[in-house]
Amino acid sequence: MNKPKEVLVLFSGGKDSSAVAAQLAASGYKVKLFSCIAGPTELSGPNGDSAPDIRVKELVEAFPNSIDSERIKYDDSYLIRKLGIERTNSTHVVYPLVLALAVHCSAICYCLKHGVKIIATGYSGYQAQKDNYIEQQPLFVKLTRKWVKSYGIEYLTPVITNTELEVKDILERYGVSSNSLEGKTIFSGIAFDKEKAEEFWTSSMPICESFIDKIVGR
Repeated sequence: MNKPKEVLVLFSGGKDSSAVAAQLAASGYKVKLFSCIAGPTELSGPNGDSAPDIRVKELVEAFPNSIDSERIKYDDSYLIRKLGIERTNSTHVVYPLVLALAVHCSAICYCLKHGVKIIATGYSGYQAQKDNYIEQQPLFVKLTRKWVKSYGIEYLTPVITNTELEVKDILERYGVSSNSLEGKTIFSGIAFDKEKAEEFWTSSMPICESFIDKIVGR
């Protein structure tokens, strides 16, 4: 019997990344959930569970043999500082791209160090219609896929064409709640000029590549 493929799902606890985790688990993948903490620590409830932790429990109950119950958490503060905060006075910073680049840098490093060959994200077309989700728009999905592929890693976007209702349907099909349980970041509401987004991406690549090289010893 062939060993199931292992996939690292970039996981916020929100509807889209949760639907991706469920869909891939149902398709036979071994799913690892990967979260980056940007800004405040995840708020916990009376039982010590953060909102994303509650969603993890739901997913593991639905797929106990396919989804790893130990969520991988990575502190992205160094990359956010290097890509965004330290460049504020010299570059027009596009913070949605800062966060996306930081998460993907960390995920690429994890995959290279642990032999994981696939990354999946909950990017969705209905979110891409909003400027504050510019990283999910076709140009940046294409750039991200090319970048990730350069490290020999496949890049999956299983719900990229799904509507919000279809995403909710996926969750409800597997008995997972369809409300959003994602962590929030203090950087997500900072305004930016979308006309300068591609230029910002290009100027950020050397920082990302240098970070990955340093972490994985390339």
